[in-house]
Amino acid sequence: MDAINLNLNVINEVKNKGRLLSDVAKDYGLSTKKVYQIVHESEQKSTRGSLPIMQQTKLLAVRIKQLLRQR
Repeated sequence: MDAINLNLNVINEVKNKGRLLSDVAKDYGLSTKKVYQIVHESEQKSTRGSLPIMQQTKLLAVRIKQLLRQR
């Protein structure tokens, strides 16, 4: 199993199946710290990726309010 698939499997086990980090670590032959790092990094990436979308949403909401006032 390559590193990408391993990471995806670990993230799936923890986030979607709700398994304990320590149990997933044992199953995949990893340390609990490594499993934590994999899950934590995936959360960081998803948060960073969504920031621009959240900013765009706020800007669009402001613009909609402006347009509705012009009616």
